Amino acid sequence: MNPLAIAPPIDSRRAKLAGRAAEQIITDVVELGWPVGQILGSEAELLERYGVSRAVLREAIRLVEHQRVARMRRGPGGGLVIDEPDIDTVIGPVILYLLRVDATLDAVFDTREVLEALVAEIAAKRLDESAMAAIRQTLREESAGEPIHYRLLHARLAAMTHNPVLELFVEILNRVSNYYFSDPSALSPKVRRESHRAHEGIAAAVLAANPGLARDRMRRHLAAEADFIRDQPATVQRLDASTALAGAIGDKRGEALARDLFADIIGSGMRPGEFVGAEATLMARHSASRAVLREAVRILEYHQIALMRRGPGGGLFVAAPDASALTDIMAIYLRRRGVGPQHIGEVRTGLELAIVERVAGGSVPASADAIERSLRTESEIGFYRAFQQRNDFHSLLATLTANPALELVHRVTMRLSWLFFSQLAEADPAVRELSRPTDVEPAHRGIADALLTGDRELAVIRMRSHLEATAPSTR
Repeated sequence: MNPLAIAPPIDSRRAKLAGRAAEQIITDVVELGWPVGQILGSEAELLERYGVSRAVLREAIRLVEHQRVARMRRGPGGGLVIDEPDIDTVIGPVILYLLRVDATLDAVFDTREVLEALVAEIAAKRLDESAMAAIRQTLREESAGEPIHYRLLHARLAAMTHNPVLELFVEILNRVSNYYFSDPSALSPKVRRESHRAHEGIAAAVLAANPGLARDRMRRHLAAEADFIRDQPATVQRLDASTALAGAIGDKRGEALARDLFADIIGSGMRPGEFVGAEATLMARHSASRAVLREAVRILEYHQIALMRRGPGGGLFVAAPDASALTDIMAIYLRRRGVGPQHIGEVRTGLELAIVERVAGGSVPASADAIERSLRTESEIGFYRAFQQRNDFHSLLATLTANPALELVHRVTMRLSWLFFSQLAEADPAVRELSRPTDVEPAHRGIADALLTGDRELAVIRMRSHLEATAPSTR
Protein backbone atom coordinates (compact mmCIF):
# COMPACT_ATOMS: atom_id res chain seq x y z
CA MET A 1 0.00 0.00 0.00
CA ASN A 2 1.26 3.45 -0.88
CA PRO A 3 1.75 5.35 2.44
CA LEU A 4 1.51 8.68 0.62
CA ALA A 5 -2.08 7.88 -0.31
CA ILE A 6 -3.16 7.88 3.34
CA ALA A 7 -4.45 11.23 4.55
CA PRO A 8 -3.16 12.85 7.76
CA PRO A 9 -5.18 12.25 10.93
CA ILE A 10 -8.37 14.26 11.41
CA ASP A 11 -8.47 16.63 14.37
CA SER A 12 -11.96 16.11 15.74
CA ARG A 13 -11.85 17.04 19.41
CA ARG A 14 -15.55 16.61 20.06
CA ALA A 15 -15.77 13.18 18.52
CA LYS A 16 -15.31 10.04 20.54
CA LEU A 17 -12.21 7.96 19.82
CA ALA A 18 -14.15 5.44 17.77
CA GLY A 19 -15.80 8.20 15.76
CA ARG A 20 -12.42 9.78 15.04
CA ALA A 21 -11.00 6.45 13.91
CA ALA A 22 -14.04 5.88 11.68
CA GLU A 23 -13.58 9.35 10.14
CA GLN A 24 -9.94 8.53 9.39
CA ILE A 25 -10.86 5.20 7.78
CA ILE A 26 -13.36 6.98 5.52
CA THR A 27 -10.81 9.66 4.61
CA ASP A 28 -8.23 7.00 3.77
CA VAL A 29 -10.71 5.16 1.55
CA VAL A 30 -11.53 8.39 -0.31
CA GLU A 31 -7.84 9.29 -0.68
CA LEU A 32 -7.13 5.85 -2.14
CA GLY A 33 -9.80 6.42 -4.81
CA TRP A 34 -12.30 4.06 -3.17
CA PRO A 35 -10.94 0.78 -4.65
CA VAL A 36 -13.79 -1.61 -3.81
CA GLY A 37 -12.50 -5.01 -2.69
CA GLN A 38 -9.05 -3.80 -1.68
CA ILE A 39 -7.90 -4.62 1.84
CA LEU A 40 -7.17 -1.48 3.81
CA GLY A 41 -5.17 -3.45 6.37
CA SER A 42 -5.28 -6.26 8.90
CA GLU A 43 -6.48 -5.58 12.42
CA ALA A 44 -2.88 -5.41 13.65
CA GLU A 45 -1.93 -2.95 10.89
CA LEU A 46 -4.96 -0.79 11.57
CA LEU A 47 -4.23 -0.72 15.31
CA GLU A 48 -0.75 0.58 14.59
CA ARG A 49 -1.86 3.06 11.92
CA TYR A 50 -4.64 4.70 13.93
CA GLY A 51 -3.02 4.41 17.34
CA VAL A 52 -6.15 3.23 19.18
CA SER A 53 -7.03 0.28 21.36
CA ARG A 54 -8.54 -2.91 19.95
CA ALA A 55 -11.91 -2.06 21.54
CA VAL A 56 -11.94 1.42 19.95
CA LEU A 57 -10.92 0.06 16.55
CA ARG A 58 -13.64 -2.58 16.59
CA GLU A 59 -16.22 0.07 17.46
CA ALA A 60 -14.95 2.20 14.57
CA ILE A 61 -15.20 -0.79 12.24
CA ARG A 62 -18.82 -1.30 13.29
CA LEU A 63 -19.52 2.28 12.27
CA VAL A 64 -17.93 2.00 8.82
CA GLU A 65 -19.63 -1.37 8.28
CA HIS A 66 -22.97 0.27 9.07
CA GLN A 67 -22.16 3.01 6.56
CA ARG A 68 -21.07 0.41 3.98
CA VAL A 69 -17.63 1.98 3.66
CA ALA A 70 -15.73 -1.18 4.60
CA ARG A 71 -16.28 -4.58 6.21
CA MET A 72 -14.03 -6.84 8.23
CA ARG A 73 -13.16 -10.17 6.62
CA ARG A 74 -12.03 -12.80 9.12
CA GLY A 75 -9.53 -15.61 8.64
CA PRO A 76 -6.28 -15.97 6.66
CA GLY A 77 -5.79 -13.15 4.18
CA GLY A 78 -8.51 -11.20 5.88
CA GLY A 79 -8.67 -7.60 6.99
CA LEU A 80 -10.77 -4.49 6.50
CA VAL A 81 -12.11 -4.72 2.94
CA ILE A 82 -13.32 -1.57 1.17
CA ASP A 83 -17.03 -1.87 0.45
CA GLU A 84 -19.49 -0.23 -1.95
CA PRO A 85 -22.23 1.95 -0.41
CA ASP A 86 -25.46 1.88 -2.38
CA ILE A 87 -28.56 4.01 -2.33
CA ASP A 88 -30.36 1.59 0.00
CA THR A 89 -27.72 2.46 2.59
CA VAL A 90 -29.13 5.99 2.44
CA ILE A 91 -32.86 5.36 1.90
CA GLY A 92 -33.44 3.56 5.21
CA PRO A 93 -31.86 6.25 7.42
CA VAL A 94 -33.70 8.98 5.47
CA ILE A 95 -37.03 7.32 6.20
CA LEU A 96 -36.11 6.91 9.86
CA TYR A 97 -35.22 10.58 10.11
CA LEU A 98 -38.30 11.87 8.28
CA LEU A 99 -40.44 9.70 10.51
CA ARG A 100 -38.78 11.16 13.61
CA VAL A 101 -39.30 14.76 12.53
CA ASP A 102 -42.87 14.11 11.38
CA ALA A 103 -42.25 15.19 7.78
CA THR A 104 -45.45 15.48 5.78
CA LEU A 105 -46.28 14.53 2.22
CA ASP A 106 -46.56 18.25 1.44
CA ALA A 107 -43.01 18.84 2.73
CA VAL A 108 -41.63 16.04 0.55
CA PHE A 109 -43.40 17.36 -2.56
CA ASP A 110 -42.30 20.92 -1.85
CA THR A 111 -38.70 19.68 -1.70
CA ARG A 112 -39.17 17.66 -4.87
CA GLU A 113 -40.45 20.78 -6.63
CA VAL A 114 -37.35 22.76 -5.63
CA LEU A 115 -34.90 20.09 -6.76
CA GLU A 116 -36.67 18.77 -9.86
CA ALA A 117 -37.34 22.24 -11.22
CA LEU A 118 -33.58 22.76 -10.94
CA VAL A 119 -33.01 19.39 -12.63
CA ALA A 120 -35.23 20.32 -15.59
CA GLU A 121 -33.47 23.67 -15.96
CA ILE A 122 -29.97 22.14 -15.91
CA ALA A 123 -30.95 19.25 -18.18
CA ALA A 124 -32.14 21.73 -20.81
CA LYS A 125 -28.76 23.46 -20.65
CA ARG A 126 -26.77 20.22 -20.98
CA LEU A 127 -28.69 18.54 -23.76
CA ASP A 128 -26.58 16.36 -26.05
CA GLU A 129 -27.35 13.61 -28.53
CA SER A 130 -27.20 10.75 -26.01
CA ALA A 131 -29.49 12.61 -23.61
CA MET A 132 -31.87 13.42 -26.45
CA ALA A 133 -32.02 9.73 -27.37
CA ALA A 134 -32.69 8.74 -23.74
CA ILE A 135 -35.58 11.22 -23.45
CA ARG A 136 -37.15 10.07 -26.70
CA GLN A 137 -36.79 6.42 -25.68
CA THR A 138 -38.47 7.14 -22.33
CA LEU A 139 -41.43 8.80 -24.06
CA ARG A 140 -41.77 5.84 -26.45
CA GLU A 141 -41.76 3.43 -23.50
CA GLU A 142 -44.37 5.49 -21.67
CA SER A 143 -46.57 5.68 -24.75
CA ALA A 144 -46.41 1.89 -25.10
CA GLY A 145 -46.99 1.37 -21.36
CA GLU A 146 -43.55 -0.21 -20.95
CA PRO A 147 -41.59 1.83 -18.38
CA ILE A 148 -40.64 0.17 -15.10
CA HIS A 149 -42.10 3.08 -13.17
CA TYR A 150 -44.02 6.19 -14.13
CA ARG A 151 -41.29 8.50 -12.77
CA LEU A 152 -38.62 7.12 -15.09
CA LEU A 153 -38.35 10.43 -16.98
CA HIS A 154 -37.58 12.21 -13.70
CA ALA A 155 -34.66 9.87 -13.02
CA ARG A 156 -33.29 10.20 -16.55
CA LEU A 157 -33.47 14.00 -16.44
CA ALA A 158 -31.58 13.91 -13.13
CA ALA A 159 -28.92 11.74 -14.77
CA MET A 160 -28.61 14.33 -17.55
CA THR A 161 -27.42 16.91 -15.02
CA HIS A 162 -24.32 14.79 -14.24
CA ASN A 163 -24.72 16.06 -10.69
CA PRO A 164 -24.54 13.27 -8.05
CA VAL A 165 -26.36 15.41 -5.47
CA LEU A 166 -29.39 15.96 -7.68
CA GLU A 167 -29.42 12.34 -8.84
CA LEU A 168 -29.36 11.10 -5.24
CA PHE A 169 -32.08 13.36 -3.89
CA VAL A 170 -34.41 12.89 -6.87
CA GLU A 171 -34.14 9.13 -6.41
CA ILE A 172 -34.60 9.32 -2.63
CA LEU A 173 -37.58 11.68 -2.65
CA ASN A 174 -39.31 9.77 -5.43
CA ARG A 175 -38.95 6.56 -3.43
CA VAL A 176 -39.98 8.20 -0.17
CA SER A 177 -43.09 9.59 -1.87
CA ASN A 178 -44.27 6.01 -2.34
CA TYR A 179 -44.43 5.49 1.42
CA TYR A 180 -47.14 8.15 1.63
CA PHE A 181 -49.02 6.75 -1.33
CA SER A 182 -48.62 3.15 -2.44
CA ASP A 183 -51.85 2.27 -4.24
CA PRO A 184 -50.93 1.29 -7.84
CA SER A 185 -54.61 0.70 -8.67
CA ALA A 186 -55.19 4.48 -8.43
CA LEU A 187 -52.95 4.97 -11.45
CA SER A 188 -55.63 4.29 -14.02
CA PRO A 189 -54.93 4.40 -17.77
CA LYS A 190 -56.41 7.92 -17.79
CA VAL A 191 -54.04 9.09 -15.05
CA ARG A 192 -51.06 7.56 -16.84
CA ARG A 193 -52.05 9.28 -20.09
CA GLU A 194 -52.26 12.64 -18.30
CA SER A 195 -48.86 12.05 -16.71
CA HIS A 196 -47.45 11.11 -20.11
CA ARG A 197 -48.78 14.33 -21.65
CA ALA A 198 -47.12 16.34 -18.87
CA HIS A 199 -43.87 14.45 -19.46
CA GLU A 200 -44.11 15.18 -23.18
CA GLY A 201 -44.42 18.89 -22.39
CA ILE A 202 -41.39 18.85 -20.07
CA ALA A 203 -39.40 16.81 -22.59
CA ALA A 204 -40.30 19.20 -25.41
CA ALA A 205 -38.96 22.13 -23.39
CA VAL A 206 -35.74 20.26 -22.57
CA LEU A 207 -35.27 19.14 -26.17
CA ALA A 208 -35.80 22.76 -27.28
CA ALA A 209 -33.02 23.76 -24.84
CA ASN A 210 -35.45 26.11 -23.07
CA PRO A 211 -34.45 26.00 -19.34
CA GLY A 212 -37.10 28.43 -18.10
CA LEU A 213 -39.97 26.61 -19.79
CA ALA A 214 -38.65 23.21 -18.67
CA ARG A 215 -38.47 24.45 -15.07
CA ASP A 216 -42.00 25.90 -15.14
CA ARG A 217 -43.55 22.81 -16.72
CA MET A 218 -41.85 20.55 -14.17
CA ARG A 219 -43.26 22.67 -11.34
CA ARG A 220 -46.78 22.49 -12.77
CA HIS A 221 -46.48 18.74 -13.27
CA LEU A 222 -45.35 18.11 -9.70
CA ALA A 223 -48.07 20.37 -8.32
CA ALA A 224 -50.67 18.38 -10.28
CA GLU A 225 -49.17 15.08 -9.09
CA ALA A 226 -49.26 16.29 -5.48
CA ASP A 227 -52.91 17.33 -5.82
CA PHE A 228 -53.82 13.94 -7.30
CA ILE A 229 -52.04 11.97 -4.56
CA ARG A 230 -53.58 14.07 -1.76
CA ASP A 231 -57.05 13.22 -3.07
CA GLN A 232 -56.55 9.44 -2.94
CA PRO A 233 -58.16 7.50 -0.05
CA ALA A 234 -54.96 5.52 0.61
CA THR A 235 -52.80 8.63 0.95
CA VAL A 236 -51.38 9.67 4.33
CA GLN A 237 -49.83 13.02 5.21
CA ARG A 238 -47.44 11.40 7.69
CA LEU A 239 -45.39 8.25 7.44
CA ASP A 240 -46.71 5.09 9.02
CA ALA A 241 -44.08 3.38 11.17
CA SER A 242 -45.07 -0.19 10.27
CA THR A 243 -44.66 0.54 6.55
CA ALA A 244 -41.68 2.87 6.65
CA LEU A 245 -39.61 0.61 8.89
CA ALA A 246 -39.78 -2.43 6.62
CA GLY A 247 -36.13 -3.27 5.98
CA ALA A 248 -35.09 0.25 6.91
CA ILE A 249 -32.13 -0.73 9.04
CA GLY A 250 -31.20 -4.30 8.19
CA ASP A 251 -31.67 -7.95 9.05
CA LYS A 252 -28.82 -8.74 11.47
CA ARG A 253 -29.89 -9.44 15.04
CA GLY A 254 -28.69 -6.11 16.43
CA GLU A 255 -30.13 -4.17 13.52
CA ALA A 256 -33.45 -6.04 13.73
CA LEU A 257 -33.69 -5.28 17.46
CA ALA A 258 -32.86 -1.62 16.77
CA ARG A 259 -35.77 -1.57 14.34
CA ASP A 260 -38.10 -3.13 16.93
CA LEU A 261 -37.04 -0.65 19.61
CA PHE A 262 -37.54 2.21 17.20
CA ALA A 263 -41.01 0.92 16.34
CA ASP A 264 -41.84 0.84 20.05
CA ILE A 265 -40.67 4.44 20.47
CA ILE A 266 -42.66 5.69 17.49
CA GLY A 267 -45.71 3.54 18.13
CA SER A 268 -46.06 4.70 21.73
CA GLY A 269 -45.52 8.35 20.81
CA MET A 270 -42.51 8.75 23.10
CA ARG A 271 -40.97 12.21 23.23
CA PRO A 272 -37.29 13.15 23.68
CA GLY A 273 -36.13 12.48 27.23
CA GLU A 274 -38.68 9.75 27.95
CA PHE A 275 -37.52 6.44 29.44
CA VAL A 276 -37.63 3.39 27.15
CA GLY A 277 -36.37 0.79 29.62
CA ALA A 278 -33.46 -0.50 31.66
CA GLU A 279 -30.93 -2.79 29.98
CA ALA A 280 -32.10 -5.90 31.85
CA THR A 281 -35.75 -5.09 31.16
CA LEU A 282 -35.15 -4.65 27.43
CA MET A 283 -33.13 -7.87 27.25
CA ALA A 284 -36.00 -9.79 28.83
CA ARG A 285 -38.72 -8.02 26.83
CA HIS A 286 -37.07 -8.76 23.49
CA SER A 287 -35.38 -12.08 24.41
CA ALA A 288 -32.03 -10.61 23.44
CA SER A 289 -28.54 -11.17 24.75
CA ARG A 290 -26.58 -8.29 26.22
CA ALA A 291 -24.31 -8.25 23.15
CA VAL A 292 -27.24 -8.01 20.72
CA LEU A 293 -28.95 -5.31 22.78
CA ARG A 294 -25.78 -3.24 22.97
CA GLU A 295 -25.31 -3.54 19.22
CA ALA A 296 -28.90 -2.31 18.77
CA VAL A 297 -28.28 0.56 21.17
CA ARG A 298 -25.16 1.57 19.21
CA ILE A 299 -27.28 1.85 16.07
CA LEU A 300 -29.98 3.85 17.86
CA GLU A 301 -27.37 6.15 19.36
CA TYR A 302 -25.69 6.60 15.99
CA HIS A 303 -28.98 7.74 14.45
CA GLN A 304 -29.80 9.89 17.50
CA ILE A 305 -32.95 7.87 18.17
CA ALA A 306 -32.15 6.89 21.75
CA LEU A 307 -29.25 7.12 24.18
CA MET A 308 -28.12 4.72 26.92
CA ARG A 309 -27.30 6.28 30.28
CA ARG A 310 -25.14 4.25 32.64
CA GLY A 311 -25.25 4.06 36.44
CA PRO A 312 -28.11 4.40 38.95
CA GLY A 313 -31.31 5.61 37.31
CA GLY A 314 -29.84 4.77 33.93
CA GLY A 315 -31.30 3.00 30.93
CA LEU A 316 -32.37 3.78 27.40
CA PHE A 317 -33.89 7.23 26.84
CA VAL A 318 -35.41 8.78 23.70
CA ALA A 319 -33.09 11.32 22.07
CA ALA A 320 -34.01 14.49 20.20
CA PRO A 321 -33.93 14.05 16.39
CA ASP A 322 -30.56 14.96 14.89
CA ALA A 323 -29.59 14.70 11.23
CA SER A 324 -25.83 14.53 11.90
CA ALA A 325 -25.42 10.78 11.35
CA LEU A 326 -27.71 10.81 8.32
CA THR A 327 -25.83 13.78 6.89
CA ASP A 328 -22.58 11.84 7.25
CA ILE A 329 -24.03 8.76 5.53
CA MET A 330 -25.24 10.85 2.60
CA ALA A 331 -21.95 12.73 2.38
CA ILE A 332 -20.08 9.41 2.29
CA TYR A 333 -22.33 8.09 -0.48
CA LEU A 334 -21.87 11.25 -2.54
CA ARG A 335 -18.10 11.28 -2.10
CA ARG A 336 -18.07 7.73 -3.45
CA ARG A 337 -20.07 8.97 -6.45
CA GLY A 338 -17.43 11.60 -7.21
CA VAL A 339 -19.21 14.71 -5.98
CA GLY A 340 -17.14 17.87 -6.39
CA PRO A 341 -17.30 21.57 -5.48
CA GLN A 342 -19.00 22.45 -8.77
CA HIS A 343 -21.86 20.04 -8.04
CA ILE A 344 -22.38 21.45 -4.56
CA GLY A 345 -22.27 25.04 -5.80
CA GLU A 346 -24.83 24.30 -8.48
CA VAL A 347 -27.30 22.77 -6.03
CA ARG A 348 -26.69 25.33 -3.29
CA THR A 349 -27.51 28.24 -5.57
CA GLY A 350 -30.94 26.86 -6.49
CA LEU A 351 -31.55 25.65 -2.95
CA GLU A 352 -30.64 28.87 -1.13
CA LEU A 353 -32.72 31.01 -3.49
CA ALA A 354 -35.73 28.72 -3.02
CA ILE A 355 -35.27 28.88 0.75
CA VAL A 356 -35.16 32.68 0.72
CA GLU A 357 -38.36 32.78 -1.36
CA ARG A 358 -40.14 30.50 1.10
CA VAL A 359 -38.90 32.33 4.18
CA ALA A 360 -39.90 35.69 2.69
CA GLY A 361 -43.37 34.30 2.01
CA GLY A 362 -43.84 33.26 5.64
CA SER A 363 -44.08 35.06 8.96
CA VAL A 364 -40.54 36.45 9.04
CA PRO A 365 -41.08 39.20 11.65
CA ALA A 366 -41.86 36.51 14.22
CA SER A 367 -38.39 35.09 13.54
CA ALA A 368 -36.55 38.41 13.88
CA ASP A 369 -34.99 37.46 17.22
CA ALA A 370 -33.72 34.13 15.86
CA ILE A 371 -32.19 35.87 12.82
CA GLU A 372 -30.46 38.42 15.04
CA ARG A 373 -29.12 35.65 17.29
CA SER A 374 -27.67 33.74 14.33
CA LEU A 375 -25.91 36.85 13.01
CA ARG A 376 -24.53 37.55 16.47
CA THR A 377 -23.37 33.95 16.92
CA GLU A 378 -21.52 34.00 13.60
CA SER A 379 -19.78 37.21 14.60
CA GLU A 380 -18.77 35.82 18.00
CA ILE A 381 -17.58 32.29 17.19
CA GLY A 382 -17.10 32.25 13.41
CA PHE A 383 -19.07 30.83 10.52
CA TYR A 384 -17.89 27.21 10.68
CA ARG A 385 -18.36 26.77 14.42
CA ALA A 386 -21.79 28.36 14.10
CA PHE A 387 -22.61 25.84 11.35
CA GLN A 388 -21.43 22.95 13.55
CA GLN A 389 -23.83 24.18 16.22
CA ARG A 390 -26.60 24.70 13.61
CA ASN A 391 -26.72 28.36 14.58
CA ASP A 392 -25.39 29.87 11.34
CA PHE A 393 -27.47 32.20 9.18
CA HIS A 394 -27.95 29.84 6.23
CA SER A 395 -29.00 26.89 8.41
CA LEU A 396 -31.44 29.12 10.29
CA LEU A 397 -33.12 30.17 7.05
CA ALA A 398 -33.54 26.50 6.11
CA THR A 399 -35.12 25.86 9.52
CA LEU A 400 -37.49 28.80 9.04
CA THR A 401 -39.03 27.08 5.99
CA ALA A 402 -40.57 24.60 8.48
CA ASN A 403 -39.84 21.89 5.91
CA PRO A 404 -37.66 19.14 7.46
CA ALA A 405 -37.07 17.44 4.10
CA LEU A 406 -35.79 20.66 2.54
CA GLU A 407 -33.73 21.35 5.65
CA LEU A 408 -32.12 17.91 5.36
CA VAL A 409 -31.09 18.51 1.73
CA HIS A 410 -29.69 21.89 2.76
CA ARG A 411 -27.68 20.42 5.64
CA VAL A 412 -26.08 17.78 3.41
CA THR A 413 -25.06 20.36 0.81
CA MET A 414 -23.73 22.69 3.52
CA ARG A 415 -21.74 19.83 5.07
CA LEU A 416 -20.10 19.03 1.75
CA SER A 417 -19.69 22.71 0.92
CA TRP A 418 -17.63 23.25 4.07
CA LEU A 419 -15.62 20.09 3.37
CA PHE A 420 -14.61 21.25 -0.10
CA PHE A 421 -14.11 24.84 0.99
CA SER A 422 -11.65 23.69 3.66
CA GLN A 423 -9.72 21.62 1.15
CA LEU A 424 -9.58 24.43 -1.42
CA ALA A 425 -8.68 27.04 1.19
CA GLU A 426 -5.75 24.94 2.40
CA ALA A 427 -4.39 24.70 -1.14
CA ASP A 428 -5.14 28.29 -2.21
CA PRO A 429 -4.93 31.26 0.20
CA ALA A 430 -7.10 33.29 -2.19
CA VAL A 431 -10.03 30.97 -1.44
CA ARG A 432 -9.79 31.76 2.27
CA GLU A 433 -10.39 35.40 1.42
CA LEU A 434 -13.86 34.49 0.18
CA SER A 435 -15.05 33.90 3.76
CA ARG A 436 -13.69 37.06 5.34
CA PRO A 437 -16.08 38.28 8.06
CA THR A 438 -15.74 41.82 6.73
CA ASP A 439 -17.39 40.65 3.51
CA VAL A 440 -19.75 37.88 4.66
CA GLU A 441 -21.28 39.59 7.71
CA PRO A 442 -22.56 42.62 5.71
CA ALA A 443 -23.93 40.24 3.06
CA HIS A 444 -25.85 38.24 5.67
CA ARG A 445 -27.08 41.45 7.27
CA GLY A 446 -28.32 42.74 3.91
CA ILE A 447 -30.26 39.54 3.20
CA ALA A 448 -31.72 39.58 6.72
CA ASP A 449 -32.81 43.22 6.39
CA ALA A 450 -34.58 42.47 3.10
CA LEU A 451 -36.36 39.48 4.66
CA LEU A 452 -37.41 41.42 7.75
CA THR A 453 -38.92 44.18 5.63
CA GLY A 454 -40.77 41.61 3.49
CA ASP A 455 -38.89 42.46 0.27
CA ARG A 456 -38.67 39.05 -1.35
CA GLU A 457 -37.17 40.23 -4.63
CA LEU A 458 -34.40 42.15 -2.88
CA ALA A 459 -33.66 39.22 -0.57
CA VAL A 460 -33.31 36.88 -3.56
CA ILE A 461 -31.02 39.29 -5.43
CA ARG A 462 -28.83 39.75 -2.37
CA MET A 463 -28.60 36.02 -1.74
CA ARG A 464 -27.63 35.39 -5.36
CA SER A 465 -24.93 38.06 -5.19
CA HIS A 466 -23.64 36.62 -1.91
CA LEU A 467 -23.41 33.09 -3.34
CA GLU A 468 -21.59 34.31 -6.43
CA ALA A 469 -19.14 36.33 -4.34
CA THR A 470 -18.27 33.38 -2.08
CA ALA A 471 -18.05 30.66 -4.74
CA PRO A 472 -14.42 29.48 -5.21
CA SER A 473 -15.08 28.94 -8.92
CA THR A 474 -15.58 32.69 -9.38
CA ARG A 475 -12.00 33.43 -8.46
